[in-house]
Amino acid sequence: MRIDYFYPLKTDNLLLHRFFFRLIFLFIGLYLCSSVLCAQSTGRADSIMEKVFSHTEIYGNYIREYDANAYIKGNTKIIKRNFLFRFAPDFLYMDKKNDTTLVETLVDIHFRSPNHFTQKIHAINGTNLDTDELQHRVMQFLNVNIYNPTSFNDEVLMPVTQNAFRYYRFEYISTLDTLGHTIFKIRVTPKIKSRNLISGHLYIVDQLWTILRIDVRGKSEFLSYRVKTNFGLPEKDFLLPLQTEVSLKLNVLGNELETQYASFFEYLSVIKYDEKEKRKKINYDLSDYFNVQMDSLPVIKDSLFWTENRPIPLTEEEKTIVESWSQAGAVSDSTVQTSKKRSWNFARGLFIPKRFEYNATQFRYSGLLNPFKFAYTKLDGVVYWQQLKLNKVFESGQGIMFRPDIGFVFERKEVYFNTPLTWSFQPRNMGQIELSLGNRNMAYSSKVIDQINEEVPDSIDFDDFNLEYYKHYYITLQGQRELTNGLLFYLGADYLLYEPVKKGGADPEDFRTGMDEDIIDLVDNDYRSFTPLFGFIWTPGQYYRMNGKQKEYLGSRFPTFSFEYARGISGVLQSNSHYERIEGDVQQKIPLGLLRSVQYYAGAGCFTNTESVYFADFKKFTKRNFPRAWDDPIGGVFHLLDGNWYNASDSYIQAHAMYEAPFMLLYLFRGVTRDVLKERFYLSQLYTPALPSYTEVGYGVGNHLINVGAFVSFNKGEYESFGFKFAFELGR
Repeated sequence: MRIDYFYPLKTDNLLLHRFFFRLIFLFIGLYLCSSVLCAQSTGRADSIMEKVFSHTEIYGNYIREYDANAYIKGNTKIIKRNFLFRFAPDFLYMDKKNDTTLVETLVDIHFRSPNHFTQKIHAINGTNLDTDELQHRVMQFLNVNIYNPTSFNDEVLMPVTQNAFRYYRFEYISTLDTLGHTIFKIRVTPKIKSRNLISGHLYIVDQLWTILRIDVRGKSEFLSYRVKTNFGLPEKDFLLPLQTEVSLKLNVLGNELETQYASFFEYLSVIKYDEKEKRKKINYDLSDYFNVQMDSLPVIKDSLFWTENRPIPLTEEEKTIVESWSQAGAVSDSTVQTSKKRSWNFARGLFIPKRFEYNATQFRYSGLLNPFKFAYTKLDGVVYWQQLKLNKVFESGQGIMFRPDIGFVFERKEVYFNTPLTWSFQPRNMGQIELSLGNRNMAYSSKVIDQINEEVPDSIDFDDFNLEYYKHYYITLQGQRELTNGLLFYLGADYLLYEPVKKGGADPEDFRTGMDEDIIDLVDNDYRSFTPLFGFIWTPGQYYRMNGKQKEYLGSRFPTFSFEYARGISGVLQSNSHYERIEGDVQQKIPLGLLRSVQYYAGAGCFTNTESVYFADFKKFTKRNFPRAWDDPIGGVFHLLDGNWYNASDSYIQAHAMYEAPFMLLYLFRGVTRDVLKERFYLSQLYTPALPSYTEVGYGVGNHLINVGAFVSFNKGEYESFGFKFAFELGR
């Protein structure tokens, strides 16, 4: 039996159903129309941006040079703070005394294409006169060549480059009219979340295809920022930034700050590019590259002066800050307050990196209990180290620098230290004399190398050898001078001391068990080596800058070559080693554009004329106990190679390559790209007589806070081991 349930449809219900059906069709229609309109707006935006891209190279070189006066003002508010606020590292530029601060300054700016800026501060006033934030953080947002592929300290891929479609989506928003020109408003959205990309709006001038205005947002370190810049349209300031507003929001461990900066530019002279002009000789002096100059802090508190020279008036809130600061300035601190301040600064210095400058003396310290000085590698386990830098520069440009570092390797329970003291006696020619005292990894002598050479490489097991025979200490005195730009010659001497080690405190007779007589002789005697040396480092086309009266190398489009020759001489200062050591290498970093680069390193070395027992301690092929910073050159670093192999042969050949770029493997996992700035692929190869073929491949990611890498090693093409390492970058 079938029972049918029938629901009678009344007139009211019929009308209601018709209403809902029509509403559904309406939503579907609106969705389809919006999709079509979105596709049309995207297509229109892409065609507009293609025209912008076609003019990028022209406009990027249109302005060759200019001089301008700029007025910059900024204020900071503390939105939220907790007890950790007082422990904030100095490089975060957080004022510990005032809830609100104000600074205004007049700056002379000189620009030279493609991206060389000089800022010279000639007047400043405010409640916070620490110019570090202005110099190291804000200027990178204020001085921007919008047509460069990268900007904001070369960490952001700009959406006006030829390959921008790969990383950005563009959407047409509206059409405006400004000064008789048609302006297209284009929305910019990154395809993936990354600190290398920005979002916001571009305002494009029709027919000219120039950028009239940008309003973009992004993130950097602990900051979120917003930059709004207006560019010139009339002939006199065509393409040049006129006004810029920068908003910074800092959020660290529950502490929140907001900073607003505004700038106004007035151009004194503008030199445009002339294709007919004869090409000038390359100038390798980049002293004017993004540099803030101040011989002394030019504080001017005269209100009349600022009223006459301030093109952007103070807001009522900013006027209140100035008035409150003036009243507070009349009250002097008591002796007790000053004492507390010094004590608290000392306490902060125990936990966080500390840096300051006083009377041409720079001081930097990593912090005794700084948790960010911990690192980990597979071979060494946990590593903790400390760094200090004290640099005194005299009026002549000569200076003294002391850069000690010390660290503890938990896996081996060993302390390593280095104490270089440098005197710069000819700063313009990089003339220096350096005295250094320290220790290196424990070593074993050439007698063990002879035993290893007798073994079949596949069967070598270092556990069969008593390897940690000698602690290795050194004193090095070395001088260098530049012969011509890019060519450094150095001369010096190493004094090496090898002190025998009794493993585990065992009885000497037990320790000698199983050793032949030659090895026993080594255990019972110290070895010393007096080793004069000389070498050169040559980089063709070396760019440099003068930091005051001191010359500093910056980089080159060509590789860097180096060579070193050392000879151990017996009989000098009780030296009982006689040998020759020869090493050389070549390395280069090749930018590929769009935040991509390739680095390579190749080197070789050997010991010759070994007329006595010696220790195969190479300078360019050695184990490093402290992790290197992310941006350091790759050098000759193997991440998984057992430290015993570094002394196992009297010769070596090594090669390393690294490819660096954003958006590689993590492009497939777009949710985790937000905080990753770079990815790296590593490939390393080693040949020694004892280890004919050793290979490492690796992958790493990094940002301002931390870098992490994973590596796999192969011996003669067969898998050997896997490991990873991490190190903090914060505060380096």
